[in-house]
Amino acid sequence: MTIRGTRANQPVDRVHEVRNNRGLAMTISATTAAKPATGTSGALAATRQDVSKPRLDYVDGVRALAALVVYLNHAYAQVTAGDVDQLRNPWSLASYSMVAGHLSVTVFIVISGFCLTLPVISNGGELRGGVWSFLKRRARRILPPYYAAVALCLLLIWTVIGKPTGSLWDYPIRVDAAAIFNHLILVQDLFSTSLINYVFWSIAVEWHIYFIVPLLVLFWRRYGATAVVLGCLIFGYGLRFAFSDTRLTRAHPQFLGMFALGMLAAHVARSDEPRFQRLRAVVPWSALAGVALMTVVGLTFHWGITLAEARFHWLDVPVGIMTTATLAAASRPGSNVLANVFSWPPLVAMGTFSYSFYLIHAPLLQLLWQYVLVPLHLSLEAMLASLLSLGFIVVALVSYGFFRLFEAPFMRSPSAIPVVKTKTDPAARAVS
Repeated sequence: MTIRGTRANQPVDRVHEVRNNRGLAMTISATTAAKPATGTSGALAATRQDVSKPRLDYVDGVRALAALVVYLNHAYAQVTAGDVDQLRNPWSLASYSMVAGHLSVTVFIVISGFCLTLPVISNGGELRGGVWSFLKRRARRILPPYYAAVALCLLLIWTVIGKPTGSLWDYPIRVDAAAIFNHLILVQDLFSTSLINYVFWSIAVEWHIYFIVPLLVLFWRRYGATAVVLGCLIFGYGLRFAFSDTRLTRAHPQFLGMFALGMLAAHVARSDEPRFQRLRAVVPWSALAGVALMTVVGLTFHWGITLAEARFHWLDVPVGIMTTATLAAASRPGSNVLANVFSWPPLVAMGTFSYSFYLIHAPLLQLLWQYVLVPLHLSLEAMLASLLSLGFIVVALVSYGFFRLFEAPFMRSPSAIPVVKTKTDPAARAVS
């Protein structure tokens, strides 16, 4: 999340609220999906789920692209403290990342709904192993790297980046016991928002959605796709407006609808039900994605950055539709230009460790800015160029090391989990 014009001497409550309303941090959903495979075998029933399983490359590519937008957002905010008018053209165009950064959160919520629904489809419409097994897998996948990142941020704050510098990092350093406790129990989207690390709020948002997933799966089976998707959109936005002046808006309840759109994309992509097969074949998904993208761009330029930031919840809808349509289009079999674009190897490689990149890029930006760029007395444009080039390489390499230490070991299931064979194409199997 970024702040425009924030300085250390601003009132805490004001800074807190601005950060919450401009939730520009990325929620990188740490879910993985399997690449289409060929052939069937009874041995599939004993397949072990681990990190070596194939992935849907285009999903990693979409995830990586959103991660890069968030990095641009926070690099821009790091050198300008969020002020949109400080850079000369063409660098001033980077100011629109103040809007795109939040919308990347929407992209990742839709991706999360997509990836977590694929194994449900392959398991006959039920959670593999039941509710408790699903929650344990989510905890094992999400929490170890998250807690490691919390510890790293606290260590850095207590040692080398804990003093006010007039930058974006001035708010996270105001750590207290309550902030630590709230982050440990994952309620930092509601309390202590943006302390310790200004991107951690979105981890709590998605963590809360996980507890609703079993109900969504049940309702989908009983009442169908239309009821669940429309119900989630109406209920989520109903909460957003009914509690618009309370802390509940910090949980972004409208994201429940975005998650349901991801579920819809998964069924369009992989379900063998006739209605979804028709949707897969008939709807011009690529064109729909393009129209939704142009709608977001047009509204953003028409409103301007400040007004667009105040209307993030409205922009979430076309971004959710855009992501849903993109995933559906890229999932079509045969020659697929969209899938090929998002399966570009550098993007796929970035997508594999994008969760770790998300978790620790903010304090790394502060380290580079405070100890390298400021002492060189560079212009703001030169600072941003440095963070987007050599700085990005440094952040990516450190993030990959963090991934190897704290994320990759937990991407392997501790035991073999049987895969239930259904009418669904075995290609629908996914790692969750």
